[in-house]
Amino acid sequence: MMEFFRLLKWELFRMYARPRTYIGFAVFLLVEGLVLFLLSRPSIQRGLQNWIENVAGGFDHFFSGLTLAFILVGGTVFLLGAPFLSLVSGDIVAKESEDGNLRLLLARPVSRLRLLMVKYVACQIYALSLFLFISSSALVVGIIERGWGGGYVVMTPEMPHASVFEWGEGLERFYLMPLFLVVSYLPLTSFAFMLSCMRIKPAAATITTLAVVMADFVLANFPLFPLFKEYRDWFVTPRMQMWVYSQYQDIPWPKVVENWAWLVGIGLTGFVLGWMSFERRDIKS
Repeated sequence: MMEFFRLLKWELFRMYARPRTYIGFAVFLLVEGLVLFLLSRPSIQRGLQNWIENVAGGFDHFFSGLTLAFILVGGTVFLLGAPFLSLVSGDIVAKESEDGNLRLLLARPVSRLRLLMVKYVACQIYALSLFLFISSSALVVGIIERGWGGGYVVMTPEMPHASVFEWGEGLERFYLMPLFLVVSYLPLTSFAFMLSCMRIKPAAATITTLAVVMADFVLANFPLFPLFKEYRDWFVTPRMQMWVYSQYQDIPWPKVVENWAWLVGIGLTGFVLGWMSFERRDIKS
């Protein structure tokens, strides 16, 4: 076990030493600034005020730093999470092969399974760090813009009604969100990781992952989709959107457990398929 954590430490060191690892962090700051600028427009401000007054009352109290932070995160997390998690997860094994480092890594007394487990766990740690950064930076911007304290109002298309919290409980719910996001994005990181374990270029693994996820998203939200609602469970991206359960007024834990079972199952399937493919590869050639 100590050997596993030692390998994980060095894998994380190597991951965070690469400049491309930080692209997602930098891009989110730029998008965050753009969204904040748009939210400052008078017409959008009036729309927000009317909505908050209708669902919670007291615009000045409930349009707090937390509420603004959730708007920033909720509006950008899929846009930014999908490409940059695909980039890192699709790069983590394929880049080693492209650079010729796999033979050097496997020259040590470490099994291929342990090597892949270390890299897979590193991908999940990166996902958590990315979502924590997105949430924390959005909260800092929200506090600078709206100040500390106040209420917290949350509403998304996936929620049946708005959730309303005071600051303390709202802060707890807000930081529960990154943990739910990591589980929600397990299918994406696992699919990119699976492709990375095959004989494929890092860019091809990233692009293929994004193509599959976007195709799933488009089909799941196709205008004629209500005509075949019974097929909704066949798509993955609707399940990936269920991180919003963390923001419900009362968290529906039975639905959370059911949804997590699907997501973890899909994620582990991707890891196992990637491992089976990697075991069959001739690294020496």
